[in-house]
Amino acid sequence: MSNTSISFGLKDRVCIVTGGSQGIGEACARRFAREGARVVIADIADAPGQALASELGATYIHCDVGDKPQVDAMVARVIATNGRIDVLVNNAGIFKAADFLDVTEEDFDAVIKVNIKGSFLMGQAAARAMKSTGGGAIVNMSSVNAVLAIPN
Repeated sequence: MSNTSISFGLKDRVCIVTGGSQGIGEACARRFAREGARVVIADIADAPGQALASELGATYIHCDVGDKPQVDAMVARVIATNGRIDVLVNNAGIFKAADFLDVTEEDFDAVIKVNIKGSFLMGQAAARAMKSTGGGAIVNMSSVNAVLAIPN
């Protein structure tokens, strides 16, 4: 069975995809749009995010997921516009490639801010909204690096 014939029942569901401007996030946004979902692309990559949102008939919101005021503002905007959040895909993630001895504290902090704190802040904000409207689903994406070390 081809995956274009599988339906996830997302018609009119409000789906936020963080890091949705490119890569796996873009693929998620495209699939949700094909399913008839109301897609919200949250990212800091404005040009590709706005272009994709325009193409898909989605909404683009600039949001640094590691910044609580931006997360809260984005979630409030989604609720004000759509009345609810049904799905959150916590996909935003960064990687700072460097040999272990060359990783700076700033690079380490940036990765933790987006990959861990961002997932926490988005998940908490979305869960609060979902709780008040009867529930929803949160999908937390992870890199293979969560279970596999890079040798250097």
